Amino acid sequence: MAEDIQEEVRKVAEKIPGCRFVSLVGYDGITVVQHSVDANFDINQYDAELSSIMLSSKEVRNSLSLGNEKELIWLTENAFFSIHPVGEDYFIYCCLKPVGSNPGVARIELNKAKKTIHKIIYPE
Repeated sequence: MAEDIQEEVRKVAEKIPGCRFVSLVGYDGITVVQHSVDANFDINQYDAELSSIMLSSKEVRNSLSLGNEKELIWLTENAFFSIHPVGEDYFIYCCLKPVGSNPGVARIELNKAKKTIHKIIYPE
């Protein structure tokens, strides 16, 4: 099971132009798996901090009755993040370079991967 998830994360990271890394994280901030393509920093720190953003987002959408979250996009000067919930316990996201990356491909590939990973984590 863990190997299947690791392979899925690796495939996604390597398909996205300009990808620094892809990570599957629990809402508790603990990394499940990650694959680095071009990251020269502590990815675990990013995972922990982004879990705080996702928890805040979950609170806001619940208090405003906005329904299920599909994707959160966050663009900064130095990075582009596409974050996708995987069930109620996890999220998968990628960190892209701000220049020379392809956010459209990232969104498509993460959408596909989250469905596959959901089936592995939450078998019916």
